[in-house]
Amino acid sequence: MKVQVRGKGVEVTEALRDYADRKVNKLTKHFAELNSATVTETIQGKQHRVEVQLDGDGITLRGEDRGDDLYAAVDRVVDKLERQMQKYKSRHSHHRNGHHYGENATLRTAPVEPDVPEDEAPTGRIVRHKRFGIKPASPGEAVAQMELLDHDFFVFENAQTGEVNVLYRREDDNYGLLEPER
Repeated sequence: MKVQVRGKGVEVTEALRDYADRKVNKLTKHFAELNSATVTETIQGKQHRVEVQLDGDGITLRGEDRGDDLYAAVDRVVDKLERQMQKYKSRHSHHRNGHHYGENATLRTAPVEPDVPEDEAPTGRIVRHKRFGIKPASPGEAVAQMELLDHDFFVFENAQTGEVNVLYRREDDNYGLLEPER
């Protein structure tokens, strides 16, 4: 698997690059078809932040961790991704045995940490812009993908209708599906 290691506000040393590459490549034991990984290391105040995004096997996984030690943060984020992959594989094998995830599935994950600390977050302004590819999926597949990304919402092209839909997690841990009306 090709691993790209980037630094934002931190110089990525060869030792750190090798360490991240070795740790992230261990994840291929769960998904042999992982194509690429991007490891982004950032310093926010006195803390190191490590974000890893994996692409392959028709899925995208993302994990993040923060801490005082960059190497320990890499270890923790790889452990998180490994748990996500194991959870996905067990659900996926369950899916193959005739079960599926419907719109009322109740999957749970830990909440995602915000990218901007609350005390510094401006209100009423767009503070981040992100572009991403949209792939066709059923609502059940979108639930599984959203859980892998550990997000509270997921934008996808509904394979049944061809329309862009938004899947979101409700406060009662069920899911909502937003469909456009034309």
